[in-house]
Amino acid sequence: MRSSIFMILFVFTGLLQAQTPTLKESAVPYLKTLHKPASPEVFKTPFHFPPLNQDTTNACWSFATLSFLETEMARTGLKPVKLSIMYAVYFSFVEKARRFVQTRGKSRFAGGDLFSGVLETIRLYGMVPFTNYSGTKRPGGSFNHILLEKELTDLMEKTASLQLWDEDLVVEKVKKILNVWLGPPPEQFKFKGKNYTPKSFAQKFVRLPWEDYLMVTSFQYAPFYTFIELKVPDNWAHRQTFFNVPLEVFYNSLRQAVQNGYSAAFDSDTGEPGRIGRDDAVFVPEYDIPGQYINQEARELRFKNGSTTDDHLMHILAFKQIEGDDWFLVKDSWRTAWDGSAKGYYFFHGDYIKLKALAYLIHKDAIPEIAKRVKAPK
Repeated sequence: MRSSIFMILFVFTGLLQAQTPTLKESAVPYLKTLHKPASPEVFKTPFHFPPLNQDTTNACWSFATLSFLETEMARTGLKPVKLSIMYAVYFSFVEKARRFVQTRGKSRFAGGDLFSGVLETIRLYGMVPFTNYSGTKRPGGSFNHILLEKELTDLMEKTASLQLWDEDLVVEKVKKILNVWLGPPPEQFKFKGKNYTPKSFAQKFVRLPWEDYLMVTSFQYAPFYTFIELKVPDNWAHRQTFFNVPLEVFYNSLRQAVQNGYSAAFDSDTGEPGRIGRDDAVFVPEYDIPGQYINQEARELRFKNGSTTDDHLMHILAFKQIEGDDWFLVKDSWRTAWDGSAKGYYFFHGDYIKLKALAYLIHKDAIPEIAKRVKAPK
C-alpha cells in the first residue's frame, strides 16, 4: 500500500513539475503585448545599494525592509550606510522564541517575518553596519539557513514536547545556535574610527522619523480606514498596525508616491506563472484574469482561497508608464532575480501590484490621501 501511495505521489509531483513550465510558457505571448521596459536604466531611481542575493534563506523581509530604510536615509538627508540584514534576523528569532515560550507553544516560530520585524528589532536592539556583522561564515559570503532553521525548529519542538517553559533558558539556547551559524552580534564595534553600540549607531546614523511610516493594506475582511491585523502566518506577533484602505486608494496612492520619487517596501505573492525570471517580468497572465476585471473582489477571492499568499518582500524603486502600461522597477533579493539580464531587479506590471501585493511600507508624506485618514492605533 505504501509503495502504491508513493508511486501516485511521484506521478502527481511529476505532472505538477511538467505543468508549471507550460503555464509560464503560455503566459509569454501576453507579456509581449504589455510593452515591458527594456532595462532598469529606463527608470529614474532613487539612491539604493546594489541588490544582494538572499540565497537559501527566508529573510527577504530583512533584505527588503533594510533596503527601503537605506534609501530613506538618503532621501531624508542622512548618509546612507549598508545595514546588517542578519542582525535583524538574529534578534527576530530571539523574539519569536521568547513569544513561543510565553504562549506555551502557540505562537508561530519560522524564518519568515514582515516589515514590522525589522522595525521592532531596531527599536529594541538598535542596528549595526553590514561591514561589522555580515552574519555569514560561508566561503564567498553567501547565505544558507537550511540547517540553522532546522536546529531552531527542532529546539522549539523539543521545548513544547517537554513543556520547558523557561524563557531565559530557551532564549539562551536559541542564541547559542544563532552564534554558531550567524556569529555573535557585536555589542560594541568601531565604525569610521569611532566606537559604537548597536543602539548608539542607530541613534546616530539611522535616525529616521519612525512615527511617520505607515504600513498599508487593502482587504475586505476588516473595515477600511482602520488599523487591522494583516492575517498572514508571518505576522507571528499578530500586530494590528496595517492601515486598511480600498484597493483604488491603495494602488493609486502607491503609484503617485513612486512617481514623486518615493520608494516603498512591499509584501507580495510571487508563486505565479506570470513571474518569469529570464524575462525579468512579473505580470498577471490574461488567462488568470484580464486587467480590466481586477478589482477588490477579485483580490479578496484569491486571498481567501489561498491562491494569493504571503510569499516574499521586495523594494519598489521607481515607476514608468509605457504606452499605457504601468510598470514598477523592483529591487529583489530572491535567486530568480538573477535569471535574466536585469540581475537583481524585476519589472512588475501594475495589474500584478493591484491583484497580488498584500501590503507596503512607506513614509506618510508620500501618501497624503491615506495619511489624512489615519488615526493613531489603539
